[in-house]
Amino acid sequence: MTIAPDAFVVYALVGPTCTYKSGIAIELAKKFPFEIVSADSRLIYKEMDIGTSKPTNDEMKEVPHHMINLVNPGEDYSAGLYKKESEEKINNIFSRDKIPLFAGGTGLYLNSVLLGLSIPEVKPDLSLRRQLKELTQKELYENLKKLDPKATEIIHTNDNFRTIRALEVIYKTNELFSKLKTVKELPFKVIWIGLTYKERELHVKKIKKRSETFFKTGFIDEVKYLLGKYGELDLFKQTIGYSEVIEYLKNQIDKDSLAEKITLNTRGLVKRQMTWFRSNKQIQWEYLDDIDYKDALERVFSLIEKGSLAKTSKVSIS
Repeated sequence: MTIAPDAFVVYALVGPTCTYKSGIAIELAKKFPFEIVSADSRLIYKEMDIGTSKPTNDEMKEVPHHMINLVNPGEDYSAGLYKKESEEKINNIFSRDKIPLFAGGTGLYLNSVLLGLSIPEVKPDLSLRRQLKELTQKELYENLKKLDPKATEIIHTNDNFRTIRALEVIYKTNELFSKLKTVKELPFKVIWIGLTYKERELHVKKIKKRSETFFKTGFIDEVKYLLGKYGELDLFKQTIGYSEVIEYLKNQIDKDSLAEKITLNTRGLVKRQMTWFRSNKQIQWEYLDDIDYKDALERVFSLIEKGSLAKTSKVSIS
């Protein structure tokens, strides 16, 4: 990073899935001199659009978006690469007198860039990964727990990708994965704003509604297209929505169960996302239980107008 200390501020609009983040970020960028930096581990992939609730082409033309549609499904992309490229985006955005607004729910991505978390620079070893994939997730996770118990505190028991990555780093470096993750001082200030629900069932209702909407907008056809073009990639099988549609297409579940299973698995994702966010005491939370989208938008506007953006001499909020 080349930014002078204390000179600039980065904003982050974070929270679990299905909490208005993308829409509010776009509205903020229309009013303030923001450029949006996606912090979503699935939006980096091209052609995975409906199931990831990716901003539309029109929305991305109207407001600058970064870190979206970077690679094709099947191509390797790591948290370390996300950190490197996002830091370059921050410098570039500041160089044009604009302000980065990170928006998303992938805790590892956000923490690596905005909390100064270092990522081990270990290149993927495809041969080793193939050997590890011969083991079940339970066996892999037990191995990780024996080798590096602290790593399992930040990696979910069902997260196959990160479990394999942690083991790969340990085997390649002979160092503990958890010890290789260090925190460095940042050359900018971060304003964190979070959106979530206190009452879990209210959130579940919104998730269910979104899941049902997928099938009115061509999601099954999108999955069929991707399978035809790329085959049954691990990426698809490890992505909520795509995984369940694959099961449906293989007649493993019926259509009536599809939205219900996506809702259930998304609920589990929300729990994992909140585990990341609860450890970050800098986040100013806005709760959506008793407010609608318009109210949420007004509250986030208010937080920003009262914050450092209103005080900086580089931009005007009028």
